[in-house]
Amino acid sequence: MAQIASNERLPQAPAEPVGITFWPWFLQRVTGAGLIVLLLIHVIINHYLNISEAEKGILPGLVVFSNVADRFKTAGYWVIDIFLLSFVLYHGLNGIRNIALDYGARGAIERVLTGVLLAVGVAAFIFGIFALAAFID
Repeated sequence: MAQIASNERLPQAPAEPVGITFWPWFLQRVTGAGLIVLLLIHVIINHYLNISEAEKGILPGLVVFSNVADRFKTAGYWVIDIFLLSFVLYHGLNGIRNIALDYGARGAIERVLTGVLLAVGVAAFIFGIFALAAFID
C-alpha cells in the first residue's frame, strides 16, 4: 500500500452549502416520524373511539358532523390537525422534490420546481385551514 507524503493533499469533494441540503433531509425524517405518531392519534380518536361510542349508542353513526364540531371546541384537536396537515404537506411535496432531484433537476429547474411546490403547499395549507374552520359552530 502506497503512503501519501505529508505535504501531498488528498482530493476534496466539492463543498455543498449545509443549510440547503441538510434541512430538507432532516425535516423529511422529522415529519415522517411525526406522521406515524399523529396518524396513530388521528385514527384512535376519530375512528376507533367513534366505533366504541356508536356501539354504546352515544353516537347515531360513526362519523357525525356535530361530533367532529364538538371536538374542535378544544385546542388539542386543532393542534393535532394543523400539525397533521402541515406534516403531510411538507413530507409529500418535499418527497416530490426529492424525486425530481434524483432524476437530475438542478439549477434553474430545481429553483422553479421548489418555488412551485412551495406555492402549492402554501395554497393547500390555507385551503386546509379553511376546511378545518368549517367545523366551527
